[in-house]
Amino acid sequence: MTFFLTNWFYQLLQLLYKLFNNNYLPTIIVVTVLLRLIQIFPDINNRKTQLKMQVVQPQLNAIQKKYENDPVKLRAEQSKLMKEHGVSTWSSCLPLLLVLPLFFCFLNAFRCWGNEESIMLMYETAVAETAEDESARTAAADTAQKTFDHYKFLWVHNIWQPDCIIDSGDGGFLFRFDADVVTKPSTLKSITSRTLANMPMFKKGYTDINGELVSPEVIWDTLCASGLASGELGDAGAQSGGCSSCNTDKSGMTLLPDEVDASVAAKLLGEAEVTPSPDASDSADATEAPASSTAANTGTQIYRAIMQKYPDSLSKNGKAPANGFTILPILAAAMQLLTMLVSNKRSKGQQSEQQKQMNAMMYVMPVISILVCMSSTTAFAFYWTVSGAIQLVTTAIINAIFDKKNKSNIVEAK
Repeated sequence: MTFFLTNWFYQLLQLLYKLFNNNYLPTIIVVTVLLRLIQIFPDINNRKTQLKMQVVQPQLNAIQKKYENDPVKLRAEQSKLMKEHGVSTWSSCLPLLLVLPLFFCFLNAFRCWGNEESIMLMYETAVAETAEDESARTAAADTAQKTFDHYKFLWVHNIWQPDCIIDSGDGGFLFRFDADVVTKPSTLKSITSRTLANMPMFKKGYTDINGELVSPEVIWDTLCASGLASGELGDAGAQSGGCSSCNTDKSGMTLLPDEVDASVAAKLLGEAEVTPSPDASDSADATEAPASSTAANTGTQIYRAIMQKYPDSLSKNGKAPANGFTILPILAAAMQLLTMLVSNKRSKGQQSEQQKQMNAMMYVMPVISILVCMSSTTAFAFYWTVSGAIQLVTTAIINAIFDKKNKSNIVEAK
């Protein structure tokens, strides 16, 4: 999180979250309303352009028919007609292009928040497993359980996992459909060193559910001591330049390392599950042994072992419920489809063939929305659903206002 707009959005999310007493529901709703208020101006400009296009569309059709064999003359006449009526496609596209960077910065801030919450749960679970005395372990386990319970959102067990019942496993698919209640190891391992080093929790720490501030040094040292992380705190790796989410460098801070010392793994895996490290005096024998006999313990093994205290997903044991029921992704797609239907309803009869083809392509977007929401966090799916609902309402209102204005202009013209 190195870009200043992303940091601002993250700070806004955290501020609202604290103002609403650590409640996700109003936090997401308020920030969604704020974003939609910014996007309403491009919507209004787009509607104005649509109305102007409806007026000139019959003349455009006539020009296309008249100069269908002369493309140069056709473009010139079309441009002349558009200028005469004050129609500019850029006037509606440009504001939208300006809003898009804000949207992506917001999504990056949202993603960072979700990653931090997943790491926080992993840290608190590790403390509950490694604390020195029984009372400390009990207190830490209570804190970890309260944190996990706090992630419950409507019908979803964990708001930072997808509202989904389909599990694609740990494979590298574009749409993962992670149905697990807790974050998968592959997701944590994919976080780069630069991203980790720039996370606010590894710069300023975080306040747990009991209101106690935990320093970044304590978080990182605990994760490293538990075999769940490696590297120096603040080490962003060797990568220089480029976006933090685009590079794959992991030479600095790393989660779930591929090799963990046997003595560290024994604390959390138990002696029976620990793979002994080859002794230096037996190096000759070790080189002759099969590769499998000297396989190292991994952070992934430890992570899976300690996170078993939380419910598994439906795809794992067939009994416990999955994280969700894919309700929010379907609602998000429905809102998007309804918005397009309301937006295109009044101009349907006056659209050009090119516009009709573009509208047909737009019906693919609800399907993409379902796939994206099923593979993203429930928090994002809820935001996308609320955003779609607000856009549906504002589109209907804008259409009603402009339709009334259009009818008034027609009456005056007559």
